[in-house]
Amino acid sequence: MLAVGFALTLGLIIAAYYWLRQHYRYWEKLGLPHIPSTLIVGNVFDLLRYRWSFGEHFMALYNDPAAQGHDFVGIHVLHNHALLLRAPELIKRVLVSDFSTFGSRFERSDPVGDAMGSLNLFFAQYDIWKEIHQIFSPLFAYGKTKQMYPLLQQVGCKLEQYMAALNFDEKTDSVIVELKEMCALYTTDVIASIAFGIEANSLANPKAEFRRMCIEVNEPRPKRLLHLFTIFFAPQLVGRVGTHLYSPEYEKFMRSSTDYAIEERVRSGALRNDLIDIFIALKRQADGSAKSGMMKERDFFVAQSAFLLLAGFDTSSSTITFTLYELAKHPEMQRRLRAELLEALTKGGGELDYDTISTLPYLRMVVDEVLRLYPATTFLDRRCTAAEGYLLDSKSGYRIPEGMPVYISVLGLQRDERLWPKPLEFDPERFSPENREQHIPMSYIPFGAGPRGCTGTLLGLLEVKTGLVHILKNYRVETCPLTPTEMTFDAKAFVLAPDGGTYLRFVKDKIC
Repeated sequence: MLAVGFALTLGLIIAAYYWLRQHYRYWEKLGLPHIPSTLIVGNVFDLLRYRWSFGEHFMALYNDPAAQGHDFVGIHVLHNHALLLRAPELIKRVLVSDFSTFGSRFERSDPVGDAMGSLNLFFAQYDIWKEIHQIFSPLFAYGKTKQMYPLLQQVGCKLEQYMAALNFDEKTDSVIVELKEMCALYTTDVIASIAFGIEANSLANPKAEFRRMCIEVNEPRPKRLLHLFTIFFAPQLVGRVGTHLYSPEYEKFMRSSTDYAIEERVRSGALRNDLIDIFIALKRQADGSAKSGMMKERDFFVAQSAFLLLAGFDTSSSTITFTLYELAKHPEMQRRLRAELLEALTKGGGELDYDTISTLPYLRMVVDEVLRLYPATTFLDRRCTAAEGYLLDSKSGYRIPEGMPVYISVLGLQRDERLWPKPLEFDPERFSPENREQHIPMSYIPFGAGPRGCTGTLLGLLEVKTGLVHILKNYRVETCPLTPTEMTFDAKAFVLAPDGGTYLRFVKDKIC
């Protein structure tokens, strides 16, 4: 009996092995370019063991020798057959031209058990996303963003106060600062003000509750990592695993903060031109309409606030950090930028209005080049939703089947020497008006592209530029012995973030 059981078990193991071998030979059997994969884990083993960050991992696949010379390459994300696109023309087709076939992302949270995680613009599947997008896209357009600018200026002034209180050396008028945390305090206060109408006071009190929640939501605990990997790489299992994008503590905090902010604003009748004003107007619209759809979902408004805080504070703080790091390494570029700020501030009586800060040419060039080297979104994915599939390549006749994920390495694309000469060099001149015209379309997509590109791009850029202005008008930044010679990235972060501390010397040097 024991021998029979052993033989049966062995037979099942052998059968499973041969099935897996055939499954992972999918691209080979089709005769299409592909990167050899490992059984069960596919091409994401290095990601699972934290060898590098998401962005670096997909860039490594983009640059794999097996991918060179091809417009697309087959990969496996765990057990899923997937494609990695490398040609800007193909990327444009998927993100823009044929968006109707790729309107949903591959990753998703549990729509039944995790309403807060699934009811936001990023994770929502196409039908839900379409309704949310129609509601919110006008609210982050030029006019609304301009109305929010005074709120950012207020936080910018608090950032100046925070920096003025640092322990400067009296002889050198300088201080060494860990940059990433300081920038995170600033962006946390910005998002708290815009999304909740609340003074989070992170700059005044780094242990304030809002800042603590921002740290908590990114804490790489084993259970959270399991949920995130399921959401991104095995979304078919989100219901079985019971995934949650956020922890119970973060969800509770978001619900109480959003409800409190709305109730207080209704009671006071104040107007701040922030997201809470928008929520109140939408709630009134929903209460008086039978066709309000998603707005009557319990967690609809909380979901937008929760994701805005998660997405807004980390990406913007990292972008400011990367910008100051590069300016410290390139003092001639810093001098040029500060000269531009001096001229603009002098004309504006010491302040910059929204239109000025949005259009300063060299500031724009610097930030755009930072976002090329360190994009806010390091990779994108879409899922084919056409029942008949999608003809990707007429030469091979390959048709992407329904449900297959398609990936785009934004970091790989924007560091590709075919598209960007000397791609690892920091050179804002790439984005001068005349050089901009030479860019290959879809070779620069730090906020995504097409209908599902980042809705808050204008606000994110404004947040970054405001922080930079309030720092650089008072200080110049220099490298110090603690400054890393090369930037390395946090392998456990989903966005591109510096690994460890990023230290720079700040020298008092007011320009206005």
